[in-house]
Amino acid sequence: MDQPAKLNADSLGIVESVIMGIAGTAPAYSVEATTSTIIGRAGTLSPASILVCGLIMFGIAYAFINMNRALASAGTSYSWVSMVFGRSLGFFAGWALLVLCCVFMVSAMIPAANATLLIFNRPMMNNVHYVTLIAAAWLTVVSAVVIKGIKLTSYAQVLMTIIEGVILLVIVVASFFVFPRAPQHPFSWAWFWPFTFTPKLFANGALVAIFFFYGWDVTLNLSEETRDSNRVPVELHSGRWCS
Repeated sequence: MDQPAKLNADSLGIVESVIMGIAGTAPAYSVEATTSTIIGRAGTLSPASILVCGLIMFGIAYAFINMNRALASAGTSYSWVSMVFGRSLGFFAGWALLVLCCVFMVSAMIPAANATLLIFNRPMMNNVHYVTLIAAAWLTVVSAVVIKGIKLTSYAQVLMTIIEGVILLVIVVASFFVFPRAPQHPFSWAWFWPFTFTPKLFANGALVAIFFFYGWDVTLNLSEETRDSNRVPVELHSGRWCS
């Protein structure tokens, strides 16, 4: 008789899970694609938008932590909504997350394809056929790694996140030398004051700012595969704030 399929328990350590949570928020992608968008929508109040949405996400993370203590499950929202409100609403909660992940993964491959062509064949960056082909190739590679299993996925993700973190650190340090000499706007603490929003400006900024925090919940998706899983709530806070 076939054994029921199950996840590989105790496959990940605490550090791996934290790094996976940081990677889930896609820091470099947020800097590359989201920063310019939120500045275009919220202007100098972009930091306030990120701060307010960060507080909102803190509340959501706290709720996730307590639900994980009640029922640790890789299904997260699907399992919890099903348990409390029934399987019908649980189905929609689960599929909403799956659709979101699919849309994000497909859209995220476009910048990856553009970056690849920027390095190897810049004139082809405006060719939609080449961009689509390379994006599909990257998506295939990522899917193959994930299908292989959580251990290989964690190794690949840790390596890429370390490289990504080093590059971002260099950019941040360099910005401290460049920004004071050529600021677009002089620094002001008013950038962080949320009470100067108009309703329309807040809505425009929040729609983009909330994306900065998207993906931290991957830590809870990995709870069943993480050693000492009762520490997952601590990892969740660590990964979210590090990102």
